Amino acid sequence: MGFAQQARDAGFDLGDRDLSTESWLVVLDQRQCIATSNEECFALIGKRPEEIIGRRLGQVVRLGFLHSFIVQGVSFTGQPIWIDGVKHFCDYAPLGRDPHASGGLFTLMRSEQLDIPCLEVPDLLCSMDAGSDLARESLILVNTEGIITMINQPFADVLGICAGEMLGKNVRSAYPNSNPSRLPVVMDTGQAEEAEPHLLNGRHAVVSRYPLFREGKMVGAWGKVLFSDVREVSRLAEKFQAYIKLPEKPKKGRRGRGQEFKYDCNSIIGHSKAMKDLKEKLLRIAQRPSNVLLMGESGTGKELCAHAIHAASKRRYAPFVRVNCAAIPDHLLESELFGYVEGAFTGARKGGQVGKFEQADGGTIFLDEISDMPLVMQAKLLRVLQEREVTPLGSTATRSIDMRVVAATNVNLEEKVRDGSFRTDLYYRLNVIALEIPPLRERRDDIYFITKHLIDGFNAEFEMTVQGLDEEAWQLLRNYDFPGNIRELRNAIESAFNMVTGSMIRAADLPLHIRRAAGSLVLPCLDGDRQEGLLASIGQKTLQEIMDEMERQLIQASLERVGGNKLNAANVLGISRPGLYKKLHKYNLQ
Repeated sequence: MGFAQQARDAGFDLGDRDLSTESWLVVLDQRQCIATSNEECFALIGKRPEEIIGRRLGQVVRLGFLHSFIVQGVSFTGQPIWIDGVKHFCDYAPLGRDPHASGGLFTLMRSEQLDIPCLEVPDLLCSMDAGSDLARESLILVNTEGIITMINQPFADVLGICAGEMLGKNVRSAYPNSNPSRLPVVMDTGQAEEAEPHLLNGRHAVVSRYPLFREGKMVGAWGKVLFSDVREVSRLAEKFQAYIKLPEKPKKGRRGRGQEFKYDCNSIIGHSKAMKDLKEKLLRIAQRPSNVLLMGESGTGKELCAHAIHAASKRRYAPFVRVNCAAIPDHLLESELFGYVEGAFTGARKGGQVGKFEQADGGTIFLDEISDMPLVMQAKLLRVLQEREVTPLGSTATRSIDMRVVAATNVNLEEKVRDGSFRTDLYYRLNVIALEIPPLRERRDDIYFITKHLIDGFNAEFEMTVQGLDEEAWQLLRNYDFPGNIRELRNAIESAFNMVTGSMIRAADLPLHIRRAAGSLVLPCLDGDRQEGLLASIGQKTLQEIMDEMERQLIQASLERVGGNKLNAANVLGISRPGLYKKLHKYNLQ
């Protein structure tokens, strides 16, 4: 008799569930007792059916925290438990809308049978508020691939389906009559989205979504439904209108002189591994108040990264204040940073001026080109970082401040410390978290994505319809080192927009220095012996055969010149990498 039939005989309908597995299958009754099981279950634990039928599942295997999930009817998948020292993964799903009336199906499999990445429920429990109720709140949990690994029936009720039907599905397409889930977006950005409207099962619900981190690494995301119908919010507001006061928008620091964030991690364009790693680190460190030192060449996007840190932090609605330490004259820097009171010095503004440190109160201050700060100001900055208070010029009153410091430099600060032009103690105060921004030449694959982004921007700004670059122009950009990094690339594309006459940017539209630099990377010439061999074949081979042989030898010479690097060889030849692979296959040069 099959397992499904056994379950039906015991009064449980398993529906059309796929039971073609070597896993341990157990049907639990309404009291979480084992109602029936398959032969694999008995073989695994070495007991006869009459020894386990009717017993609670928790008396047969050690369930730990999962026991409360089963009691509360929470569906889950891929959760680890240990049996006789061997790690297994288990799933559970109620057999109906009401788990206390329908029972549930518990599945167990060895780790090698698991076909989706594991996301352990404790990750969710650590992220949730202590007062959260798994049985009543509408909750869903997904792994990094968007696979639903836990869902409870209250969430499934909002969608009008059974929770067990959604386990193992991709959340991008699992919601019926709804807008696509934004949990994958939350994983991409690393930023929570709280109390946002979302169409679920034809109704406008209010939901919150949160990223999940384990040891600083993104492992998934979870969400909950706050209100299944936005009209509930309106009714609630009307009911308590006389008793509630809507919160004010967070203040923008003292006297409102700060600037809210302009960019976030989505503003950082790049799909290379280096940039993905960088964005992951930015999101991770944004959650802590420690000082950050951004290092990188000019034009790599250090200020953009500073904005991203601020935007992903709890300070996002407080001021973001930028100070270019190299652009302010030494004799004005102190008054700019600390501010001054009326009459502090000749020419002081009536009423005084709030300094940059006070403007950043509650938010983030970005000290760009910190290496150019004079030594005397370095000592005063150090005191601010230690004491968290400032004294405006001409005043004796100190003012407490709460700000996060993000500093940036395009020079080697360690060398500046060694030669005495930068204070050692300040260096270590700033260098709590150090991030290196990679130059554009070390992530050439990102040139394509950044260029497309720039083209879209200049099309909108100049009201043009440029479609892109022709192959020769792309070739020039791919081979150029961009010592000015993204700033230089932006300059090059803007220059091309002013020269282009058609829908495609040509090589001739790019700046002269980029075209001249291409002269250092030219197509290799064939040596004398190869040329003589080709000439000797005239009259013995067709023109096409001679051209094919010449192409084969040029490809071979290009590969030799670049040390076998196929991407560089494709760039030298002026063809795409897939095009090169086709020719390698054609001429058997693999």
